[in-house]
Amino acid sequence: MKKFTLIASIIFMGVVTQVTAQEITSFPGMWGHDFYQDKEKLTWKEVDKIMSESQAAQLNWQKSKKNLLAGSIVGALNFGSGIWFIVNEVDNKPVTGPAIAFAATGLVGSIFFHKAMKNKKEAILNYNESLERETSFKLVPTSNKNGVGLALKF
Repeated sequence: MKKFTLIASIIFMGVVTQVTAQEITSFPGMWGHDFYQDKEKLTWKEVDKIMSESQAAQLNWQKSKKNLLAGSIVGALNFGSGIWFIVNEVDNKPVTGPAIAFAATGLVGSIFFHKAMKNKKEAILNYNESLERETSFKLVPTSNKNGVGLALKF
């Protein structure tokens, strides 16, 4: 009977330690942020699906996607105003208008991109925080001179 109890408790500890969900981490990459969960790289579709599990995270994630789209549109306008500036400079036309447009679209685009990154970071933090609030305690395997067992961690 003691062997059965020991084996059952070891299996139970293994299951308890495997049940906890993994947090998402984000690292800047060459083409944007790379997302990882449990040392495995996630695709954008997987991150979208994961973010839908938490309502607060999903809200910030959607805001981030909208800000990123707006920033990309303004970035394209910035590129166009840069070409306009260069064409006017080559043709010896006034460059005041293109310079103002170039500076304004650059500023607005950078604001949108900054907001997108801030919302993305907030979404990941909200998702990770939602994982921690599932229970108020956790069973943790422990051992000491008296033997092996489970302890409640608050």
